[in-house]
Amino acid sequence: MRNPPRRRPIPIRRPSWLDQWVYRFQHRWETNAQYRAAVSGVCGLLLIVLMCSCTGILATVTNSAFAGAGGGNSGGLGNTNTGAANVQAQATFPTMTIPPYTVSTIQAGSIPDSQTPPPGPTATPTDLPATPTDTPGGGGGGPQGACSGASGGGTWQLSPCPQTHGQSGSLIIQDAAYANHTVNIVISFGQCSGTTSCTYLYTPAQGYHLDGNGYMMLTYTVPQQAQPNVAPESGMVNITNGPTITFTGPYIQ
Repeated sequence: MRNPPRRRPIPIRRPSWLDQWVYRFQHRWETNAQYRAAVSGVCGLLLIVLMCSCTGILATVTNSAFAGAGGGNSGGLGNTNTGAANVQAQATFPTMTIPPYTVSTIQAGSIPDSQTPPPGPTATPTDLPATPTDTPGGGGGGPQGACSGASGGGTWQLSPCPQTHGQSGSLIIQDAAYANHTVNIVISFGQCSGTTSCTYLYTPAQGYHLDGNGYMMLTYTVPQQAQPNVAPESGMVNITNGPTITFTGPYIQ
């Protein structure tokens, strides 16, 4: 049996420098995102430069063609006279005069009364009893409050007690530790009929404050619509930078 002929080994070609460069480029392109971004940017920049260069060459060739055909304006070729002539412009222009007009006056209506009673005169400190007493008011059902008491380091007193709807009343406050301090006062006269508010508010902006002895008497008129024997009179006195005095008096009569 004859032996098969031996095949000659295929020689392995040594990669050229171009093959090596292509391999390195492919490897870096597939493995390095920053390299891909940089190469893309360079290619884009080269493309822009190439486009600008082509545009410039095209413009130069076009201008040369027009100049050879007599369409250019360089070298004294062609007629530069377009036949245009100067037009005499009008020296003045008419302007419209605005006729005189009268500004209308807006009539504002009168502001309704806030129905807040004016503050009464400040009584002397001697009007306040030395020792507050809890005196229940007369009349009315349910739990009754007191006519005077102490709260938050200060004392309070209602006069007269109990107070009657439609008549004047007073709230006396004293706290010697906070003389001349302004106060915020809220007083509720129980429950009022209709739409009348049974709550009065007195603020420092209205000038309410304790005197040099830490004393104040607030005078007001109990709302006429306050329902008798339904709810007690109550409220609070907030002394600026000081304590808050709360009170609950007898039912409104």
